[in-house]
Amino acid sequence: MSNDIEVLCGKVAQIAVSTGEFLKIQQAKLHRSDIEFKGVRNYVTHIDKEAEQQLVKELGALLPEASFLTEEGTVEYQKERYTWIIDPLDGTTNYIHGDKPFSVSIGLKEDDKIILGIVYDPVAEEMFSATGKDTAQLNGKPISVSNHPSLNNGYIGFGIPYSLDEKGEQILKNAFAQFRQCSFRIKGSAAIEICSVAMGRSDAYFHSGLSPWDVAAGSFILKCAGGTCTDFSGGENYLFGKELVASNGAIHREILQGIITTL
Repeated sequence: MSNDIEVLCGKVAQIAVSTGEFLKIQQAKLHRSDIEFKGVRNYVTHIDKEAEQQLVKELGALLPEASFLTEEGTVEYQKERYTWIIDPLDGTTNYIHGDKPFSVSIGLKEDDKIILGIVYDPVAEEMFSATGKDTAQLNGKPISVSNHPSLNNGYIGFGIPYSLDEKGEQILKNAFAQFRQCSFRIKGSAAIEICSVAMGRSDAYFHSGLSPWDVAAGSFILKCAGGTCTDFSGGENYLFGKELVASNGAIHREILQGIITTL
């Protein structure tokens, strides 16, 4: 696989582009009657499912021995050596309101390790990719995280989970207390937000309530760009642990101690 990973990445990028074009075309045709609710503020449409089926078909042809872990569950997960972790439409709430950004997120896991990440923003036509350390790219050009050293004057992304528990409310209160010294943004696509940190557009991002398909590709790209990803305790359980802090590394401890934990 190691010798072929760059070739595979190029083919996966092409699939992401075709899926992104499908999403753009379908967004213009979307009607409110097409929207279903998985929960409060948690939407899904036939477009999500069709895009996922398209990804499963095309990625399956590239690597027949791989299984799939998907958001919409159009294919049953089976444990294999290789697993595609995919979100056909990250940023559905933006999407169904005719807004942006939204993205296609594709990660490939070998055993317990992510080895390939693709995140594609079809509106901005931005393709983020990585296959290993120092390989992170945006549209074929190398990217790296910012060198901003502190929360002061930092540019920070965050998200609010569908279900906000007491811990989540406290984190938001901690963030509010930092509003005088740094800028906060909610863009609505975790994959794009993490990649924004990877290319130095923003300095950090935090969110709870996330699923593996939200973070698998983006977190790998970020780490390949020199950034840091942890769970809220500073550990490694961010892929399946439903909580993530992604940063340029320089301000990671300050995010954990100044926002994630109680001031």
